[in-house]
Amino acid sequence: MHPTILGILAAILSVLVAILLEGASLRSFFHLPAFLLIAGGTIGATIASYSLSQIATAIRDLKASLFEREPLDLKNTFYRFWEKARREGLLSLEEDAKKLQNPFLQKGIQLIVDGSDPRTIEEILWEAHEEQEKKDMRSAKVFETAAGFSPTIGIIGTVLGLVTVLENLESGTKVLGQGIATAFIATFYGISFANLLFLPLSNQLKSNAKRQSNERQAILRGVLALQSGENRRILAERIEPFIEN
Repeated sequence: MHPTILGILAAILSVLVAILLEGASLRSFFHLPAFLLIAGGTIGATIASYSLSQIATAIRDLKASLFEREPLDLKNTFYRFWEKARREGLLSLEEDAKKLQNPFLQKGIQLIVDGSDPRTIEEILWEAHEEQEKKDMRSAKVFETAAGFSPTIGIIGTVLGLVTVLENLESGTKVLGQGIATAFIATFYGISFANLLFLPLSNQLKSNAKRQSNERQAILRGVLALQSGENRRILAERIEPFIEN
């Protein structure tokens, strides 16, 4: 199980255990109208803040982040390219480039094979890197925005609940107490959704975006080192600072 999912489950479990230890009933914390208000209001406000394609991209990026494949071993990959280029020349890498699953690395190797000059390769790859980084951070921002809306909508739910309570002051102390408790459930949901779900997911996307940014920078430097014919040790020195150990 991914650490982010595990952490979210652990946080939710901690809240439930705390409720039980306080002697409260879990049933009193499950309130469908409040849940629908927070979930629907947060989703609606977030959708209103972004385009549908950006929302879809954020969900897709989250899924890829939580269920990502084994990261590419860049050092060994570039070592293989270096060995083959040294024996058979850079043009021999064309078939290898077609088999690559990483689009950024594939683009870099293809630019080498096409005979592009180093400056052109660097400009093309750097522009592609910056554009992808913006998209990745925007996906994280979508969930961060949801985390901002959620507590506020929770307060709206609480105000609505309190208005209902004030309209029924003649119902008796017990009923009023239950009504006030129910009203504050909306705030509980809003804060919980923000801090136990949306913010952790946003942070996970930011962390993944940073890792992929470093990977692309390592690829850029590896591609330039490979094209210039630098030796294996220098190639490793170029990419190593950007590879997570």
